[in-house]
Amino acid sequence: MGILEIKDVTLRFGGVVALDHVSYEVKKGEIFSLIGPNGAGKTSMLNCISGLYRPASGSVNFKGEDISRYKPHKRASLGIARAFQNIELFPHLSVLDNLMLGRHVRMKTGVLSGGLYWGKAQREEVEHREKVEQVIDFLEIEHIRNTPVGTLSYGLQKRVETGRALALEPEMLLLDEPMAGMNSEEKEDMARYIMDIHEEMNTTIILIEHDMGVVMDLSDHIAVLDFGKLIGFGTPEEIQNNQKVIEAYLGEENAV
Repeated sequence: MGILEIKDVTLRFGGVVALDHVSYEVKKGEIFSLIGPNGAGKTSMLNCISGLYRPASGSVNFKGEDISRYKPHKRASLGIARAFQNIELFPHLSVLDNLMLGRHVRMKTGVLSGGLYWGKAQREEVEHREKVEQVIDFLEIEHIRNTPVGTLSYGLQKRVETGRALALEPEMLLLDEPMAGMNSEEKEDMARYIMDIHEEMNTTIILIEHDMGVVMDLSDHIAVLDFGKLIGFGTPEEIQNNQKVIEAYLGEENAV
């Protein structure tokens, strides 16, 4: 069953067409990758899914519902979480506080009762803290829970960025180059966490990644963009044998 349907999506910035009538479907519970050259429209596509951009035409359907005109916070409340390519954490806050921010759409307490921190507000805080502690344990970052994020290594900051998205308890997780700038050991760790998120949390994952070894190993299906157009769609094996994709992006050395 398709959890996400992209139907004929077109996105323009003035005279520049970032996405040109793109259509594909993501099945529930799979790891789906978006690949292509720099400037192909991959991040623009994630922005259309998460609500940062609104398509000029076409629709974004999540669990059968057209969410094309929904605000980002509404999409988050429906179960769509996002981790950014450029780390968007609060550097002076602790890891724990950054992860608690990922619970914002799940919080029901108003400003007044939250400020008084009594009764319902206090109970809700405890419940959200328990959820965040589960994410901390899952990502094996117990030792840095109280450390200011800005003092951490790049690899750990990327892990915290992913953790904040996980704190939302999403049905669908959007990961924009989660391994960019990492060394080989950090990449292996992140690949393992992605697999664990997929298998243990039954989370649908949409992944943008330039490491083709990771993409081919993790993905169930892959969509390939080039200059805003969809030039390939299929399983890793099908993509590796797609001549258009080989010429535009993979090159002969990455083909089967």
